[in-house]
Amino acid sequence: MLADWRAYRAPGDIGRAARLRRPLLIRPFLVLALLSTLLLAALAFPRPAGAEGPFEEGQQVVVSADGDCLNLRAGATVAASRITCVPDGTVLTALGAQREADGYVWERVSYHGRAGWMASAYLAALDDDGDDAEDATPAVPEVPTVFAVPPPGGFTAGPVGTTDLDALVEAQSFDVAGIWYFRPATQNYVSYIPGAPAIVNTLDASTLTAGSIVLVSRRSGEQGEPVDPAAATDDPVTGEANVLPAPPANGLTIGVSGTNDPATLAAAQPFEVRLIVMLDVPSQQWLTYVPGAPDIVQTLGRGQLQPDSVVWMRAGAVSSVVETVEVTLSYYYCRQGTIAASIGDGGGFCGHMANGEVVHQGAAACARSRLGERFRIIGDPLGLTYECEDTGSAVHGHHRDIFFDLSDDGYRWIVEVGYTAVIEILDE
Repeated sequence: MLADWRAYRAPGDIGRAARLRRPLLIRPFLVLALLSTLLLAALAFPRPAGAEGPFEEGQQVVVSADGDCLNLRAGATVAASRITCVPDGTVLTALGAQREADGYVWERVSYHGRAGWMASAYLAALDDDGDDAEDATPAVPEVPTVFAVPPPGGFTAGPVGTTDLDALVEAQSFDVAGIWYFRPATQNYVSYIPGAPAIVNTLDASTLTAGSIVLVSRRSGEQGEPVDPAAATDDPVTGEANVLPAPPANGLTIGVSGTNDPATLAAAQPFEVRLIVMLDVPSQQWLTYVPGAPDIVQTLGRGQLQPDSVVWMRAGAVSSVVETVEVTLSYYYCRQGTIAASIGDGGGFCGHMANGEVVHQGAAACARSRLGERFRIIGDPLGLTYECEDTGSAVHGHHRDIFFDLSDDGYRWIVEVGYTAVIEILDE
């Protein structure tokens, strides 16, 4: 399922011509015949798609790899190290550079803020009329979020609603100074400053989805008087707590609460929550909830937290972590969904795993020597603890194959997590 570069071979490369045993007398008609053969061969075996010229800088292109993922490499050669394997149907940004090497035409692209090289034979312009571009990106309307207005020099936060950063800036009723996006997997912020040169900005459309949470700052001006946050109330608990992407030990994660009760939110996480923080936009104060602390020290309660509030969480030190390693990821599934790109090898498995149990959420296929191992994936939006309960003929070393009941769920998950990740191996 995780195919590497598929070989581009002309039929003429497959065999070797038989060696003639007798010397030939070169005659004019033989020369003409040879030239005709070479001309026909040149017409029969064109250069790979994309060889005519590079995509324009900033142009949106889509991976068209017949259901496979496509390698993003650090250099324009098959010998270059692989950065990741990008799922079929993923939209990328072309950087306007092209090279030829190893029988391929290579295109320089940006994926989630990482620049690299891909075989252009498996890339198509997003606005092409071909089937690949139509099938790859279902038409989902994107509406830029209109954020709560912060005071001058202050911040506001929420889901972007669109991957078009310029449209997001234009939709605001205040002068946007900058946009910041936090990545739990790498524990760093990337930013976009309206009007700044592209070289300054580390955040672009390839990094975002419509649901990505961002901080938006307003340009400075006369600062108003701070407003004290309202006191906590005894309102009933409402909403259903969201499980946020799993951070590393002592790290941060960010997401939408889903509930008005910070204690309920903390209890819903699969990791130890040391702190919950929310930005109160009108007062520009950071309100905090510390699980287990006395009420007198809490400034975040049901009077301030709402189901649609953006919160930051700090995880505790996970004492059961015995090893942290980089792994490659894939998924297998029981039922086939409707997204064409989600359907590949590893489908239709609904039976018993190597340990005798029926497949279920949280199960993983690993190398046989890893059976029984428990692990967490840093940046996992599901926030689950997985266990190696199955094996597979293609699963070796640090490869982890994660089970999903529906192929579409597995595809959406791996598009967000990526084909490489860091895991924390836990004590049994």
